[in-house]
Amino acid sequence: MKKFLILSSLILVLSSCQNSTKQGTKAETSVAKDPTKIIVASYEGGKVYLKEVNDEIVKLAMQNNKLKDLDFYQLTSDQKEALIKEVVLKKLSYTEAKKRDLDEDEDYQWALKNFEAELLKQKLLVDLTKNASDEKNVKKNYDEIISKLKDKKDIQISYIALASQNEANQLHKFLLSSPNSFARVARNKSLDKETAKKGGDLGFVLEDVIPAEVVKKVRLVKKGEIAEPIQSGNKWLIVKFIDERPAQINSYEKSKDSLAQNLAKKAVEDFIVQSLENSKITIIIK
Repeated sequence: MKKFLILSSLILVLSSCQNSTKQGTKAETSVAKDPTKIIVASYEGGKVYLKEVNDEIVKLAMQNNKLKDLDFYQLTSDQKEALIKEVVLKKLSYTEAKKRDLDEDEDYQWALKNFEAELLKQKLLVDLTKNASDEKNVKKNYDEIISKLKDKKDIQISYIALASQNEANQLHKFLLSSPNSFARVARNKSLDKETAKKGGDLGFVLEDVIPAEVVKKVRLVKKGEIAEPIQSGNKWLIVKFIDERPAQINSYEKSKDSLAQNLAKKAVEDFIVQSLENSKITIIIK
């Protein structure tokens, strides 16, 4: 109960940091290159390091988002003391538990192994994403994409998505005789509500993103013409070819952040898939 009260008090004390923290000097904030070696307090039997206090701040920030960017050096003396006392209490509790051989408890050992496995798993995932999304790999990925898009086109189309071939054939026949009605029909009939709002207009899209069967049919008509009904998935599409242009490619600076995120995500997904495949899991209890 006291432990809970201490944590609650810490959150309350630190939540006011935005208004009550004192501004640390540049000398203070630049000292701690390695927080695991910076001693912020001592007590009978041990020392408290900056890294330990920072870990407490991170833990509290998970309960109160206002503490997310909290800097220890900018806290008031009372706030620093509250955090340090929490670290000392943890250390003293650990020592007392060891004296009582509570660390030999079977449940504790299982929990410790699981915690270690989870912690190392998270560190591995961070390492995978860090390596995959470094500047060299991102630039290489960008260059590969540029090479692939060299002769590609962006295609602008409008389309009407329908549930059946019969309905598609009937509407197609009507639109061939009344092409200016395409936008109105799309707004009223298309099952794709997002494009229907814009009269069926999809805008310019890279040809590789459009289903191959649609691109194939569009290539058979001229700009402004309507292609034969196309089955795509479980829908039938009536597509109007509006325009095309060379594929538009963002600069490296505009693309690098999203590319880095994609590479990081792919690295994690590849690791998970490959690891599970190689592990040859056998389910014993079904």
